[in-house]
Amino acid sequence: MNLHIKNIVLALFALAALSACQVGFVPEGVKEQKPLENFQEVVWLRDAMYTAVRGAESPGNLFLGDMQADLYQLTSSDNGSLAPFFEWNHGQLVDNSAIAGYFGAFATVIKDANYFVMRVNEFKADSVKYKQLSTEERTKLEGYVGEARTLRALANYRLMCRFSKRYDANANLPGIIIVKEYDPLLVKTNKKRATQKEVYDYCLDELKAAVKVLPDKDDVELKQQGIPCYIHRDYAYAVMSRIYLEMHEYDKAIETVDEFINNYPLGSGSLEDFKKIWIDESSDEIMVKTFATTKVGAVGGILHGLFFQAYDDYDQDKGEVKTVLQEITLPSWYPNQYLLDLYDAANYVSGDDYKNDLRMAINDKGITTYGSWFEEPWGDSPNKKNVLVIYPKQKKNKAKRPQAYTDLYLTMRFVSKFRGNPRLDRNPDNNQFSYAHSTHLFDIAEAYLIKAEAQAWKGDAAGAKETIEELRAARGLTEPLINADSQDAMKQIVKDERTREMIGMGTRMTDLKRWGDPMSRKGKGIQKLLMSDPYGPREIYSIGDVLDMEVSPNEDMFIWEFPVQDRTTNPDLEPNWK
Repeated sequence: MNLHIKNIVLALFALAALSACQVGFVPEGVKEQKPLENFQEVVWLRDAMYTAVRGAESPGNLFLGDMQADLYQLTSSDNGSLAPFFEWNHGQLVDNSAIAGYFGAFATVIKDANYFVMRVNEFKADSVKYKQLSTEERTKLEGYVGEARTLRALANYRLMCRFSKRYDANANLPGIIIVKEYDPLLVKTNKKRATQKEVYDYCLDELKAAVKVLPDKDDVELKQQGIPCYIHRDYAYAVMSRIYLEMHEYDKAIETVDEFINNYPLGSGSLEDFKKIWIDESSDEIMVKTFATTKVGAVGGILHGLFFQAYDDYDQDKGEVKTVLQEITLPSWYPNQYLLDLYDAANYVSGDDYKNDLRMAINDKGITTYGSWFEEPWGDSPNKKNVLVIYPKQKKNKAKRPQAYTDLYLTMRFVSKFRGNPRLDRNPDNNQFSYAHSTHLFDIAEAYLIKAEAQAWKGDAAGAKETIEELRAARGLTEPLINADSQDAMKQIVKDERTREMIGMGTRMTDLKRWGDPMSRKGKGIQKLLMSDPYGPREIYSIGDVLDMEVSPNEDMFIWEFPVQDRTTNPDLEPNWK
C-alpha cells in the first residue's frame, strides 16, 4: 500500500472512530484528503467506508432501545450503565452519551458515504484518470457508488427509527436533517428537519438508484471464505422493504420483499442449519455480514449472560494447584415476564410443541448454544422454578486452600443468541470461549417477518399465516397455526413471532412505535429473584415502579432527543422533547 492510499484509509477509519455526532461537520483535527488517483485508491476508500457500518450496526449499539422496552429486567450487575433507559429517566437521557454515540455512529456512516461519492464523482470528472479504467472497473465503480447510496439510506432509516415519531404521511411530522452531500460547514445543507415523508422519499430514491447499478448478489465464493461481504442489490431491496413497512405501504413492502426473498432459502428445520447463522456464518439465511477477524471488526456478544471465572483447584493427592475456567452466570439483564410468556406452550399450537423451536435449542448441560432461550436445571437445584441463581458450595481442604465452585447448581432463564464464532475466537488455546462475532446487516428471516406483517395489517390473514408457518417450519415448528383466521389474531401472532426471531437485534422499540403499542412492562412477578455469585447477592434492579410500568406510544420519551451538542451547534434543530 503506497503512502497516499494508506493516508486515505487511515483518515476514514479515524472519522468512523470519532464520537462527535455533528452531522455535516468535519471533526477537528481531521484533514481533507487529496482526490483519488486510480482505481486501487477507489477500492481502498470503499473498504474504509464499511468501518463505520460495523460499529453502527453492531448489536451493542442497537440494543439500547431494547433495554428501554419491555423485554428485560435490569439487574445490579449492570452497575447502572443502562439504568437511565430502563427507568425512562428524562434527566439522564436528555444528554446521554449512549444516545449521542448511536446518533454519531449513523451520522458518521452518512458522512463517510457522502465523502466517498464526492471523491468518486471527482474521479469520474477527470477524463484522463477515468479513461484509464477498463470496462469492468467502470462497472464496479458504479456499483461502489450504489453501495454508498444504500448505506446513506440505511443510516437515515436508523436515525428515523429512534429520533422521529410513528410515521404519519398526512401530519408533516418532523423527521431528521437530510445531508445529501459531503458538506463540512453545512454551507449547502438545510439546517432544519425535513418531514418524515421527505426523509423516507429521499431514502427510497437512493435505493431505487442503487438497485440499478449494484451486482445481483454478493460473491458466493468470498462469502464462503469469510472474506468481506459487501452491499449488493438484494440488500438495497431489503432496506427498502423496511422503509415501506415503516411508512405502512404494505403492498409495496410485499412487492419489494418478493424481489429477493426466494434467493435465500430458510434452514431445513435442523439445529445444525440454525446454529450456522450465528456460529460458522456459512448459512444461506445470512444475506449480508460485515468483515471481521480476531483483530479487526469482531463485536462482542450482547445477550449471553455468562462469563468465565478462573479459580484455583487444589489437588490433595498430587499437592498441586491448577487453574480451572468455570462458566458462571452474572447477567446484567434478565428476561421480563412478556418474554417468558412467549415461550409458554400456550402460545404455540398444542402441547409441548414449543420444545421443537430451534430458538430454544439446548445442549447436554441444559444451556442454549445457538438459540435465544433456555429454562433447564443444571444439577439438583433446591429451587427449580422461577429462580436465576448460582449456589457455590464453599469447601476447605486439609491444606486450607479454598476449593471454590466445586459444586454448582444452576437454574437459568436468559437469552443467549450470540454465543460466538470459533473463527473469531481470540483465545482458542486456553478454553476460554469467545463471544465475538461479525455484524449481520440482514438475515432472510426478517424478510418473512416484514412480508407477514404487511399481509396481516392489510387484512390478508391467510397470506400472513402461510408466510409465518414457513418461517416457523425452519425453526422446527411444523404444526399448522390454529386460531389464526382473523386479522387481529394474526397481527398478534406476527408480533410474537417477530419478537422471538428478532430478539437481540435492537428492533423492539421501533416495532412498538410502528404498531402504535405502549411499552408495557410486567415485572413485579419476578422482582424478588436473586442471583447469587461468589461476590454476593445480585438482586433484580429496582427503582420505584419501573419494574411494572406502562408508557403510551405518544409519550415524548418513546423516541430519543437529539444530542445537546447538535442542538447547541444548530439552533434550527427542532427538539423532540418540548
